[in-house]
Amino acid sequence: MAIVWPCRLGVEAYAAAGRGVTAPRLRCPACRGPLIFWSGYERFVRRAGASRRIWIHRTKCRRCQVTHALLPFFLLLRRLDPAAVIGNGVARMIAGAGARPTAEALAVPHATARDWRRRHRARAPNWLARAEALVVELGGELPRWPAEIEAAALQALVTAWRRAATRRAGADPPGLWQ
Repeated sequence: MAIVWPCRLGVEAYAAAGRGVTAPRLRCPACRGPLIFWSGYERFVRRAGASRRIWIHRTKCRRCQVTHALLPFFLLLRRLDPAAVIGNGVARMIAGAGARPTAEALAVPHATARDWRRRHRARAPNWLARAEALVVELGGELPRWPAEIEAAALQALVTAWRRAATRRAGADPPGLWQ
């Protein structure tokens, strides 16, 4: 299982820090037991067309013995590209840009950009429902969404992010894709 944690470092700073990145001590998401650091592994992140190696810490729950990867906020599970690159690519394609021009602009393979769009399209109804629930939970009202489900899901995500950012008065909110 992977746990995403709010790391303040960007991709480059994280990669430069190597194994020296200080990950937080968290609780097991399954049983709430204490986690201990349990080595880690290297993985690649594509940045501006080049791949960077980064260190991912692993933890193990003392109670249930399950191990967890601690992913910094800018990564997605089983994705080579950072979340911000994927999110911006999907937003560009929803706004009307094709997969090939988007891929060229983001320095990723065409098939990768096409896959991002395909996956977003398949998951858009679920993401729309979850983002709407979050907007309501944060005390907002639901606006009229675009008729196209992909655009509606993206707009709902942006609305939920803005609503959450207004509740963090004085603190720098994380970026949209974090």
